[in-house]
Amino acid sequence: MRDFIEKIKIFTHKEKISISQLAKNIKLNNELPTKFIVNEYDFPIVSGLVGSRDLIASALNIKKDEIIRFITKKVEKLKKYSIVNNAPFLANKIDVDSETELEKYVPLIDFYGGKKYTTSSVVIVKYPEENRQNSSFHRMMYHENNKFTIRIVAQRHLDYAYSTAVKNDEDLNVAIVFGVHPAIEISAAYSAPQLDELELASSFLGGLDVCKLPNGIFVPCDSEFVIEGRITRKTAEEGPFIDLTGTADDVRQQPILEVDKLYFRDEPIFRTILPGGNEHRMLMGIPQEPRMFKIISNTISTVKNVILTPGGNCWLHAVVQIQKKTEGDAKNAIIAALSAHPSLKRVVVVDDDIDIFDPNDVEWAISTRVQADEDLIIIPNCKGSSLDPSARDSITCKWGIDATKPLQDNEGYNKVKF
Repeated sequence: MRDFIEKIKIFTHKEKISISQLAKNIKLNNELPTKFIVNEYDFPIVSGLVGSRDLIASALNIKKDEIIRFITKKVEKLKKYSIVNNAPFLANKIDVDSETELEKYVPLIDFYGGKKYTTSSVVIVKYPEENRQNSSFHRMMYHENNKFTIRIVAQRHLDYAYSTAVKNDEDLNVAIVFGVHPAIEISAAYSAPQLDELELASSFLGGLDVCKLPNGIFVPCDSEFVIEGRITRKTAEEGPFIDLTGTADDVRQQPILEVDKLYFRDEPIFRTILPGGNEHRMLMGIPQEPRMFKIISNTISTVKNVILTPGGNCWLHAVVQIQKKTEGDAKNAIIAALSAHPSLKRVVVVDDDIDIFDPNDVEWAISTRVQADEDLIIIPNCKGSSLDPSARDSITCKWGIDATKPLQDNEGYNKVKF
């Protein structure tokens, strides 16, 4: 993370603030990369590191229109990480027990509802019955002393690892890291079968050093803070919190995580992510795009690019750019896109003369190339996203817009060039 901070333009907030003011100030600062100094801790808190597509591209050392192809290439050619015996975070170690007040050492932030959370927490586990680890983002609500309530989404990889441990009447050993290079965060947000996300991060970075914790889990050496702990079979209420959509999430029973050890670097930097904000959307959405691109390409070989739009929370709305070869290509692309990302609610398909990164250009295509009675596909009563507050038990109406011009007699559909 430190190397990336040195690479980009990062602001330092002009005044020292209380940690209770942090979320508001991150929002007021438009989530630009910013270092905050808070009264309660003697180290800074950073936010906004990957709050735009340009910053994501910078973290991967590429241009923003290369993101899909770059990630796809790296997923297909993973790089083993290097195991070393020492790491900066080992400079400070605290043995934690049920009397330890973790809030003294780790910034825990009230974003909403009077509950204190970590949001940049990347959870690493050994995956059951496989010779690999799994890394993924999970919010953690501070419960008391050395305990958090951790949000685990059903049918995801951590849920499988946890469910396996529960079946065996065991706790699940975990490591949680805070303050890693954004390329590691992007890899942790990516999901694919049998993937070790730290190998993907190593591929992104051209190599990654990891260190083995006493519980046997490997973690990135450059982590700012590291927690060693266990997800127990006990549960407690988690929430309320803020969803990707910026709306309030439900309160639900979730597992309790107990912390056994805390490590941190000398003069550490803590990392936080504003829930429902730009970074949240970027990290959720962009890792989905390469998978969507690949699946759509199986139907439309001339697909040029895919984005999940910020206005659609980088989750519910997409734009697909194709080089249209036959009439009907766009409608096939709509169907393929809706299948490729089951949470998708609306997709717009445009020609390759439209800049899909420019919402005004996409709307221009809709305004000049669409007739609703001919160019809309509506599919009612579909399983959609639980994040959509307008859905009923995740049942939604999905729709697509063919905003492409006809192949023949289309001169009047083109912008005049000066």
